[in-house]
Amino acid sequence: MSTRQQAITQINCQPQRTLISLLQSQTIDLYAQKLHPTLITKLEELRKHAADETKLSVYAIHRLPSAYQIIVDEKETLQLTIHDDDCGGYQRTLGGGLCNLSRDLEIILNVLSAEGNKSLPGTEFLTWSDASEEISGINLPGKSRTSLIFQTPQFEKLILCERGPSYDHDHVNLWQAEQQFYGKQDPGFIFIGQEPLNSTKFSWIRQRKLDDKNIRVFWLMGGNQLKKLYTEFKHFFPVVDVVSLNLTEAAHFFGFEPLQKKHRDANELRIMYAREISRRTLKYGAKYVVITDGAKGASLARQVRGGRVEFAYSPLIQENRITTDTDAHEDTGCGDSFAATIAACYLQAPDHFRIKEAANFAHLIAGIVYQRPRPYLNNDDLSFVQHALMKARQSNAFVGHHEMFDRNQRQIKPTGIPPRGPARHVLVLVLGGDPNNLQEMDITGAKAAINYLAQQCTEELYSLAPLVKIVPRYTTWPHSDLQQTLTTISTQEMQNHYQTHSFCNALGTLDSDSEQQNGVLKTDLTGHEGVTILRVSLLETLEILSSEYFAELFGDIKTWHFSATSTPNHFLPDSTSKAQINAHNEHNTRYALRDYLAQSLGPQAHFSTLMNDNMDTFHQDLNHQLILRLDALLAGIFKQK
Repeated sequence: MSTRQQAITQINCQPQRTLISLLQSQTIDLYAQKLHPTLITKLEELRKHAADETKLSVYAIHRLPSAYQIIVDEKETLQLTIHDDDCGGYQRTLGGGLCNLSRDLEIILNVLSAEGNKSLPGTEFLTWSDASEEISGINLPGKSRTSLIFQTPQFEKLILCERGPSYDHDHVNLWQAEQQFYGKQDPGFIFIGQEPLNSTKFSWIRQRKLDDKNIRVFWLMGGNQLKKLYTEFKHFFPVVDVVSLNLTEAAHFFGFEPLQKKHRDANELRIMYAREISRRTLKYGAKYVVITDGAKGASLARQVRGGRVEFAYSPLIQENRITTDTDAHEDTGCGDSFAATIAACYLQAPDHFRIKEAANFAHLIAGIVYQRPRPYLNNDDLSFVQHALMKARQSNAFVGHHEMFDRNQRQIKPTGIPPRGPARHVLVLVLGGDPNNLQEMDITGAKAAINYLAQQCTEELYSLAPLVKIVPRYTTWPHSDLQQTLTTISTQEMQNHYQTHSFCNALGTLDSDSEQQNGVLKTDLTGHEGVTILRVSLLETLEILSSEYFAELFGDIKTWHFSATSTPNHFLPDSTSKAQINAHNEHNTRYALRDYLAQSLGPQAHFSTLMNDNMDTFHQDLNHQLILRLDALLAGIFKQK
């Protein structure tokens, strides 16, 4: 056979096997049957350590007589003992993201192969021996990670999961076993899931993919990998065919401001995040990006011609659902089911992948799992999967929305509100730094400038002060009297305002478990004819500019942006530590989003960056700029015709 013919044969070679190692992902899920009130209090304390307030990775979970001992950190400084009597016992099932995905994959592939009258690659597993009864494959002696799941109608879900499996390190060479498993002839699809940060699997698979272009790689990215995204894994994207991420984890580690409890129903905001994360991931080299968001929704994106991104979004549970069991509502595994469906469709036709049909099918499959107490499909669901496939192929059955956007155009932007000024009720949003953080380094100028303006108004040194209202934040920070725009109240007062719905939902950290909270009273946003000034974060700006409430409250909304730069060292106090300087440099990455937002909003005020010899002259310059901008705005509003 000629070299040319060998190349053609390689291109047309059909995948023979789908290889899935579950060793790092596999868990034994134990669902608590009830929760004692004293246990709920302890679990709420643990919840504070979870980045997404739902899942906490712990160092170890040890079985004691009639109890489980939770060791949260490696130094064993934080521990908790959970007695069986406080939980009413546990219901056991096999779980883990990649494990749930693989079980769904088998069911879906069976339906696809029967429907298409063609055989698809068989699936082989590498598992721990304690799961041999549930999953057939090659077993290694060892124990899967333990995962304790707590949830009742009165207690939102909290998952405590061990960071790794338990096995005899002297007798089991984990990576050698995986190399032998992956090294089989004609691997078609290799799945990668939760892996330790020091794993050499990524570099090995990268080289294997470069040697054999027919290998398809699916990456179910874990939170620990996202923490090292830019330093360790960014260069792995070009060999990945499909990558799946969790929205909350990805938003945090891509440098976006974290999504909080109050954002659970902010659908437009969550879709915006999904678009931007998809855009960046595709730009790094991945072919397809799946972003899951529990029961809220999921998206699928890919690059298309002309530097465009094709993006499909499905609100997973809310609409167009195949009814199976109306009594069960469990969102565990919904995201994994969505990702499994995308993987199955891609396996069936990698060169003729229909993104709308796949997203539609995945939506319906996730809806089936939502109505099951188990986080995966089984043979009882075959008829429902067949019905979902038929429904997905109906042209009028698309359940989300489908759009195209420029791959080089950032997607973090507010929903457009038509400009209506000039008006007598104008809201000015001042961006720059954290409006509630007294300890942040004063480098953006926003804090100094707005405090200067507030002082001028209080001391009646600004002649137009009666036309200006600077809205304060009510905070539990101590010593907030150092800033004119903060008012300290007790934690009890904060909770009273929160419970009586006196605060504006779009502002502050009202749902934070931290003792330091802040909010803005609704009454402070009303009753003034003139300019209302409010210092806000980037995420608050996006919510306000996309909010019908604020559109009705104010005749016009403007953004005044104080940008940040890499501050020269001679601007920093002599006492500034290296850690503070590093933290400042990390914040600059996030401030770049504010720079983009200011540009995308059009003719808004964008204050100059550092160009002075010292901080005093810099602040003085921005103080004068702020007053001049305000003068011009007030003149435009109140000038008599």
